[in-house]
Amino acid sequence: MASEVKANKLSPSSGTALQIGDASDTITIPTGATFTITDGLGVAGGGTGLSSFTAGDVLYATGTTTLAKLAKGTAEQVLAMNTGATAPDWGSVDLTVLPTITVAKGGTNLSSFTAGDILYATGTTTLARLAKGSGSDTLKMNSGATAPEWVTVAAASSDYEKLETQTISSAVATVTFDGNFTSDYDFYRLYVTNWSGAAAARIKMQFRASDTALTASSYRSAGFSSYYDGTTKSLDGQKGGDWDTASVHLSWGDSLEESADAGGWNGTIDFYQPLNAATFPNFLTDGYGTANGYYAQWERSGGYYNVATAISGFNLFWDGQDSDSGTFTLFGVKK
Repeated sequence: MASEVKANKLSPSSGTALQIGDASDTITIPTGATFTITDGLGVAGGGTGLSSFTAGDVLYATGTTTLAKLAKGTAEQVLAMNTGATAPDWGSVDLTVLPTITVAKGGTNLSSFTAGDILYATGTTTLARLAKGSGSDTLKMNSGATAPEWVTVAAASSDYEKLETQTISSAVATVTFDGNFTSDYDFYRLYVTNWSGAAAARIKMQFRASDTALTASSYRSAGFSSYYDGTTKSLDGQKGGDWDTASVHLSWGDSLEESADAGGWNGTIDFYQPLNAATFPNFLTDGYGTANGYYAQWERSGGYYNVATAISGFNLFWDGQDSDSGTFTLFGVKK
């Protein structure tokens, strides 16, 4: 049976050293009991030598048998050695002293960029910068197929180009095109959509030279139309011609309807080498219109101006009536 000793104080019988038990003994302090060391348990005894802490404190050695407390830092600070390399302290990260991170470590191995730079690989672990190009440049591979580069792309071009569009929605006496004929083209085509007049009439044209209508009685042409009115079909509904007149007819059938909701006149007018001053200015039309009674009427005509002249444009008009709607688009075909 264990013996029990009760005392308020144990003191050594001689000297100042008090030994409790031997090296092979086990000394037990029961759970719940408080064992107080007044001066703290030193580092040499396996303690800290400190009697209290504040939440967040970090312990660090100031000597072989001495520990000290480093109070917690502020938010986002990191623990590093002080400038004297004697103790840790809290501080903000100095990004200027960080090394450049290599590609192999997930970085770029580049320390700076210019706005618009593009990164591209020059090897398995190497990145390079391509400076931004100029406005409207296009990115493509270089001739050696080794790296991207910026190039200026020439504007798109076509051998069939739109030169001018006019649209009318109220009464006008004449639709005029002038100044579109150039040395770039030998052939021109005008597309006409829903050209209607203020009253039923036929449509006519005059050439222009030096911004002036050619009104001399020198026009010659021939044309015909075919139609169907629901009862009668005709492949040769009307024949017509102009001989030495001051303008030329483009339609030869019965007078065309004036209403835009009937579709007006739709078709094309072709011009061949209008700037060739050694030849007669000429034209060819192919169109469709609605005649009186809403006939379905197809028309074709062609002719020329019987004076060798370079022309600069043309006038279109309804015979004795205003035009009140229509869209006119001129294209040129390059040589």
